[in-house]
Amino acid sequence: MSNNPSFVLQAVEKVEFEDRPVPAVADHEVLVAVKKTGICGSDVHYLVHGRIGDFIVEKPMVLGHESSGVVYKVGSKVANLKPGDRVAMEPGATCGFCDDCKKGRYNLCPYIEFAATPPYDGTLCRYYRLPSHVCYKLPDHLSLEDGAMVRFPPQARSIQGY
Repeated sequence: MSNNPSFVLQAVEKVEFEDRPVPAVADHEVLVAVKKTGICGSDVHYLVHGRIGDFIVEKPMVLGHESSGVVYKVGSKVANLKPGDRVAMEPGATCGFCDDCKKGRYNLCPYIEFAATPPYDGTLCRYYRLPSHVCYKLPDHLSLEDGAMVRFPPQARSIQGY
């Protein structure tokens, strides 16, 4: 299935909207309908320079990683979220199984896939897939705009206190 318009960096200072396939979800993943995304300095840096240090954009890449949205679909083993839940999306998709993840130090996960950092696409698209354990249900008093700005210290696995 396509119909996933995405904001794609094609080359330095060249971006285009491109229709990409809607990602399929695996057992522990969710598909989020992205509603709000902040533009980070790294997005601008990739746009202007095509790189940040050793991270070089070598092929078209979807930008964006500070996002929130509404859960559209859940994998068969997802128990913490359901379609319709409003969520803040962690930009780094971690494995959840390595020693660092198990100790609550998921920021040190050696298998992290960070959105909009080569070679991984970002969240400036209609639908974005990620592990359910890096989506945080937004309390009613926070907006989707708030959710796109939320950042968590490694020990915080909930935003209920915000």
